[in-house]
Amino acid sequence: MKFHQGGSGYAKNIKFLNIVMHNVSNPIIIDQNYCDQETECQEQDSAVQLSNVVYENIRGTSASEVAIKLECSKAVPCKGIHLQDVVLTPEGNDGTIAKCENVRYSNSGRFFPKCQP
Repeated sequence: MKFHQGGSGYAKNIKFLNIVMHNVSNPIIIDQNYCDQETECQEQDSAVQLSNVVYENIRGTSASEVAIKLECSKAVPCKGIHLQDVVLTPEGNDGTIAKCENVRYSNSGRFFPKCQP
């Protein structure tokens, strides 16, 4: 899910369940700071409010190093994001990582790669 900065409104109560991924670029992505310009976008004070999103029983392989990206707005952080039994391993020999910024999330069951503090 990608949202341009400066947006308004909300996206809530969204579920992604029982998905198998094979060699997928950007398997799980929430980006409230999306910018499709060649030059860097200026940080905005508003964003689409994102809440109550569930990722459950998601497994497979990632073609990109960042398998999980939860990059939320400083002004309007994501909240109520829940990951349950989410396991995304690298397609090749390289590792996978999770990038998590300005997000309130919880996890249960297996969860890999984990967000770094």
